[in-house]
Amino acid sequence: MQDEKKARTEGAGQIAKVVALSELSPVNNSGNKLLDGNFSVIAGVKVTVEVVVGNAELTVQELFDLQQGSVIELSQLYDAPLVVRLDGKPVATGTLVVVGEKFGIRVTEILPVADAKE
Repeated sequence: MQDEKKARTEGAGQIAKVVALSELSPVNNSGNKLLDGNFSVIAGVKVTVEVVVGNAELTVQELFDLQQGSVIELSQLYDAPLVVRLDGKPVATGTLVVVGEKFGIRVTEILPVADAKE
């Protein structure tokens, strides 16, 4: 039963590997902006941006069986672009990077802005 759980949480017998990321040097920021225009009136307003790495579906039993060292396989492929969301809506995609001691995301694509009628 323990082997069955391990196979389920590690992707049917696949081995989990730690990803080693190297720090990036500064890059010239050029390209399309998320929004164009004069936003000086609201420029200081803070918003929360989230980056979606992936998700997984577990049974309640599998959730309760988790312990330190357990690995949960996510739906996202390791080399697939990550989704950047603003207020739950996708606005960009990017790749995972290291910035000093923290993770970051390098934006690789700005997604089309959704209709204001939604």
